[in-house]
Amino acid sequence: MSNLSPQDRDALLAELRRRTTAPGFHFLDAAHLQRLNEIESDGAPIVSLYMELSPERRTGDAWEIAFKDLKARALAHPGADGHARAVEAELGRIEDALRGGLPRTGRGLVFFACQDLGLFEQLGVAITVPNDVYVNRGCYVRPLARVRDEHDRFVIALVSAHKSRFFFSQIGLVEEVYGLVGDELAVTDFASKDQRRDIKDELKRQHAQRSAHALDLIAEALDARHVIYDCAPDMEAAFLDALEQKTRQKVAASFQCGINATPAEVAAKAEPVQREVEAREELETVERLQELIPSRAVVGLDATLDMLNQQRVMTLVVNDDLRIPGGIDATSGMLTTRTDGTYEATGGRILPEDDLFELMLERALEQGAGLELIRSEAARNALEPHGPAAALLRF
Repeated sequence: MSNLSPQDRDALLAELRRRTTAPGFHFLDAAHLQRLNEIESDGAPIVSLYMELSPERRTGDAWEIAFKDLKARALAHPGADGHARAVEAELGRIEDALRGGLPRTGRGLVFFACQDLGLFEQLGVAITVPNDVYVNRGCYVRPLARVRDEHDRFVIALVSAHKSRFFFSQIGLVEEVYGLVGDELAVTDFASKDQRRDIKDELKRQHAQRSAHALDLIAEALDARHVIYDCAPDMEAAFLDALEQKTRQKVAASFQCGINATPAEVAAKAEPVQREVEAREELETVERLQELIPSRAVVGLDATLDMLNQQRVMTLVVNDDLRIPGGIDATSGMLTTRTDGTYEATGGRILPEDDLFELMLERALEQGAGLELIRSEAARNALEPHGPAAALLRF
């Protein structure tokens, strides 16, 4: 099989390293979310700030007006009590970063800041986030968990005889990450028409295989959940056959897109395909739940809470359209559908929470569980008879 040359492979890996270590929304993976979720401060609180960056918000001083409101809300937050000076200093660092230049792409911006911990992270997201600020002992990551689940990580491959292009994509954003030039056939008087055709076919086959090798490396480095592609028909079989098995399993769909399309055009062509892939995956998850009940899956809110409390959840599945009140046991941290009184198992006081699902998402993140937030109509209809929540189990 024809792989990338050592020079091309090194160049590709170096570019991917640069991208995956640079600040930005592009590579927010589950491990990153879990690491943020585990950070706690015993001294000055952590400021978690979410800010909309729509095109209107980028105009003139619009972002400054929004930031002024967020600053006032942060200083009035209960978590800032007794730490006003430290919170104001963190807001100053965030404001300095904003004045240093807004990200070129993305519709939302998130900061986590606590100088006592040496923490200052700036992340952009592909979609709009509501303006909000939290001042707590830990990082407030629930909105990011929703963004990551709603916008799965895709790699898009465009493959032709002359060149191949590779894009990293979350719905709403597409960025080109690598390009590969095909070998041109040198015309010679010493080759017959049939020989030139055979040489041309061989060059196409080799380029398809090199493109597959590049896709293997890109999909692994960017932790892609899905791959979609557009490949020249006479190269498609060679391209797919050359993929490693773990990459081939991520191939979700093909679509039509010209090889010279701009990133914006690629995004427009890819979005309906990506939506279909995610809707299909949601439905497949619910169908898998039904197959694994009761040995490796549970359905219903109470049963799902019980599994979360036992730390047995591998994938948490919830209807993302619903908001349900609940509570948390002040003694053990156990989650419950009750909003007051005492928790029977411990006798601890139940602290009410407006949105039990938010607590469930947070608990799943703490346990390293996956999330499947159900949004498509078909998957919601399939889940509805079982209740608003379910879980695939580790054991």
